[in-house]
Amino acid sequence: MRKSGKWMVLLDERILELLKEDEGGFMRPSEIANDSRIPYSRAYVGQRCQKLADHGLVQEVSNAVYRITPEGEAYLKGEYDATESGEVSTNTTEPSTERGSDQASQ
Repeated sequence: MRKSGKWMVLLDERILELLKEDEGGFMRPSEIANDSRIPYSRAYVGQRCQKLADHGLVQEVSNAVYRITPEGEAYLKGEYDATESGEVSTNTTEPSTERGSDQASQ
């Protein structure tokens, strides 16, 4: 299950998915906005790409050209937690037993 931060919107996941699917691995907001699955303007997609870059899930490799980062790919797999603070933290350990043993297996 993906763990999105409060700063994220549904479009962010679509952007990450498109960047992962793209054969070249690099996309401009205009290319993302032209996809039939993205009902948003190029300007708004660009704002969201910058927000994703600010939080480490994509990287701006040149002026308004983005690629997904390893953290972004791990987020799509449910292996990273994009926290409210914007940090991306690894979740590779077993579930914590701090809540009690009955919840640790959930």
